[in-house]
Amino acid sequence: MRTKWIAASLLFCIVEVVATLQASAFAQATQSSSDYTAALPSVEKVKAQLKGTDPTDTVARRVAVFTYLQTYITRIVYARHYGGPFTAGEQKLMGDYAQAAYQLSQDFTRTHTPAEVKSFQQVEGTYEVMNALDWIKQLQGQQAADTYKGTEASLAQSYKQHEERLQQQMKQDQGGGRSSIAGDPVLDPTGMFARAEANRVNDPELRRCLELGASLEACEGVGAIQGMASILVPFAEKPNANEPPPAAGVVFVGDYQGRSGLASINFGSDLGGAPVAIVRDCGSLVTTVFDGHEYTLRKSGGTVQLVLANEPNPIVITLQPDGSISGPGSVLVKGRIVTGYTTTTKTVMVDGAPAGPQGYYCNGPCSTSSSIPNYAPKIERCTLGSMAFTASKPAAVPKTGIGFVDATTTSAPIVTGFRMVGRYLDNAGLTLEFQNDGVILDCGKAHAKSPYVVENGPAGFVVRVQNGGGAFLLNVAPDNTLRGSGTTSVNGKLVASIRGDMVNFTPHSESCNVGTFVARSKRNTMRASSGPIPAAPPDNSSTAASAVTPMAQPASSAASVEAADRAGDRTSDQRTAFRVLLDSSFSGANPLAGQTVFVMRKSIGSVLRELGVAVPANAGPGEAMKSLQTLCHSPQGCTSAVQGMSRYYVTATKLDASGRAMLSAHTETGTYFFFAIVPSSGGSLVWDIAANLAAGDNNVVFSTENAQQIH
Repeated sequence: MRTKWIAASLLFCIVEVVATLQASAFAQATQSSSDYTAALPSVEKVKAQLKGTDPTDTVARRVAVFTYLQTYITRIVYARHYGGPFTAGEQKLMGDYAQAAYQLSQDFTRTHTPAEVKSFQQVEGTYEVMNALDWIKQLQGQQAADTYKGTEASLAQSYKQHEERLQQQMKQDQGGGRSSIAGDPVLDPTGMFARAEANRVNDPELRRCLELGASLEACEGVGAIQGMASILVPFAEKPNANEPPPAAGVVFVGDYQGRSGLASINFGSDLGGAPVAIVRDCGSLVTTVFDGHEYTLRKSGGTVQLVLANEPNPIVITLQPDGSISGPGSVLVKGRIVTGYTTTTKTVMVDGAPAGPQGYYCNGPCSTSSSIPNYAPKIERCTLGSMAFTASKPAAVPKTGIGFVDATTTSAPIVTGFRMVGRYLDNAGLTLEFQNDGVILDCGKAHAKSPYVVENGPAGFVVRVQNGGGAFLLNVAPDNTLRGSGTTSVNGKLVASIRGDMVNFTPHSESCNVGTFVARSKRNTMRASSGPIPAAPPDNSSTAASAVTPMAQPASSAASVEAADRAGDRTSDQRTAFRVLLDSSFSGANPLAGQTVFVMRKSIGSVLRELGVAVPANAGPGEAMKSLQTLCHSPQGCTSAVQGMSRYYVTATKLDASGRAMLSAHTETGTYFFFAIVPSSGGSLVWDIAANLAAGDNNVVFSTENAQQIH
């Protein structure tokens, strides 16, 4: 421990030398007007407020805090840019804390015996490791707390990427990863692979995904492919990157359970990301994402009400100080009920005749039936009383061994309470894109994701953006603008190169002013606090509640895959309007809930075969994905095949919590393939359903019977 005191003395001297000899370097560091150092405790404050059980314990606590405060500042600096430079405020506090720790230690040593000094060192060392940060949190201001929170998130992301890089390097060293031969004079004499890697590193969507902290497998996987897929046939309207999001503003997230026998409410979002409230346990009404009620927030002082769109009257939910919510009591709720079922029978055919009587084994029954519900609108009376928050249990997703599937089926736990949604812009160049688990800050070419907190203050909602480069506050105004002040630095990184599995970055930081941010959205979630209870937002439950009558059934897996592929290659010259209801039927937990379904004009086996994957002839979807898995684990890797799959996607959609989705299109009819792969116990379930889509309404049903399992 004496060595540590000598080190502290040297640190203090070094800080003083740096102040004299490298003042110009420190001056280059931007001193933000939202400087967190002003919210760190002064030496005097620590001495005045930090007390121990006796004089010796008090000194030990103070030395531990002064020592850790230097680590605290250094972590913030290194998250901003490894190795510094420090700002003037950081430099001053580093010197103050180092001098205070050194002086207290020296004073104690001069007045105590060696045995007492040794005991003191042990106590101080324990405090420094176990308690100092907690004491600092009690002494610091909010600006420092938010900045450090953002720093911890940034350092955790850097550590995660460092670990992923080590894993990829180990795979390459063991011959299991993708090594790059790009530019090799012997293996790449024509520069073909070098040009391919240049195209990959210049892909703006891939670069941004990596720069925001995702892994290479996740960025090249299903989610990234869905976003950058080149659509060959406009099965659905192409997504418009400039289209505003469905909503912007403060939202409420969480599950609230009523007393036994009474209704409950889930506050979440629909398939398009719009905030909705789903009323559960209300008579015979069904509860899917399609049955959510849009809502707005009304705030008056410390009281917050959520006004749900409903017929015949809006439903007003009030948030209580103890964290519970309360409804109006007995109320009429509009929703949907199940009026019956439509049964679909599928028979596997071989050479125009049923396969079963011919002795074929169809990986299960050669003839299967499935039922899908039909719906109709209905108004039920139920009781919405006092409801308490219930934490949802995280579900463990089993691993499949297919890299991009595993990477894209992991997600962070849902953050509950008050959150933000939407994209906000200001005239100074800073853009904020709010997500449930963080906010993406764009400042020039720099972008980074930071945590945030929404506080329900007496004067209004306040958003605390916990950016490691300078935390800042935003007041949510009645017109839904966000208003802040000062400056902040966005400390990001840019992709420098991608070589095989290895991604190299260069740090990149830019500073932007924090001003007034205006939302780009179709509607706001907030109403002026001085206004009356708002009328219900436009209600779409009447559309969602209409019964869907199936007009065309999925093409029998009876016809051979090759025949279906040939049908998929033939497109009609006439475009017509039709809808496809994707549904699923499972006896237990629905493995497709919240999963993505891809639509193609060819079977997955044919697609992979055309992309160079060694898929056996007449292979089903399970065997085709096993072939892809084998390629992914080979030294060659499967990046090219995975990226190439995007050329075959017509569209993709995400199923809701009950495993349903609706697609509408005005395009060619004919054969389409509905492909999905999800983890299951011991492996994966794969679907590749061929459906002959006709004008009007169509149904495609996913079930255990038409899935294949791979291990």
